[in-house]
Amino acid sequence: MANVCETTITVVGLNEAAEIFVKALSKAMFGIDLDNLIPKQWGEDDSVDGKNWYSRMVNEYRKQRSRARYCIFYCYEQYNRLGVSAQRFYVETKNAPPVKELREASKAFPDLTFHLHWWLLQDGPSGELVIQNGDDIDEFWRPSSWYLFDPALLYPTVSLLPTYLPYSLAQRAALRVKDAIDTIENLRQILTDSRFTNSPYELERDPTAVEQAKRVLNEMLLQMKSSAERLTFEGVILGVKRFRHQDQLSLPSQIVKEKRLDFDEL
Repeated sequence: MANVCETTITVVGLNEAAEIFVKALSKAMFGIDLDNLIPKQWGEDDSVDGKNWYSRMVNEYRKQRSRARYCIFYCYEQYNRLGVSAQRFYVETKNAPPVKELREASKAFPDLTFHLHWWLLQDGPSGELVIQNGDDIDEFWRPSSWYLFDPALLYPTVSLLPTYLPYSLAQRAALRVKDAIDTIENLRQILTDSRFTNSPYELERDPTAVEQAKRVLNEMLLQMKSSAERLTFEGVILGVKRFRHQDQLSLPSQIVKEKRLDFDEL
């Protein structure tokens, strides 16, 4: 749908239950009380009970994502890679991501770090932003749209989020390997996408070269995944990079507290 901006907000350092925090975040960002909504503001009949409406909307969203309402937060599946997790929330707004709203709301949660991943449907742009206590500390912006070649070829990116999660340096090295595997996977998906196979240029392509590219990418992907399963940087790259506002208790337990390193001691 045109002019809809999809935003996923990941909260780093959150110890509160997602179902509780989402209500505080909603009030801080939009002034919306999820426990006492006014359905008429979203075009509903006056007879709809606002006190129970949020739970109904959440159920609707779980069944059909397209049922999301403007400025209503939904608990999203957690980020979880290499044993590090963080809670995510989803919200839709009109025309732009809710950057100003979150920038102001983040001041009420000074110990948390907020990562936004947003996309303005369907022609873009898209981007990521990291906010801490009212300050923008990291960002990228891309004129990327839903077009086939945009995400993987014209405007490729690596997410900012892992930078602000409590990974050790060895884990960060492993994530770079995963990024490389994802790159090959994305290239492979292009060649099987209906927008590619049904393209007007299909008749002009060399079918032998296309099949060879598919075969080689499949071989590369299998080989990289197999090698990645045997690869470890534990005991090789030592230390952990710490960022301001990062909770020390959430740092990897294998790093001895008495000898915490800011960088590889070699």
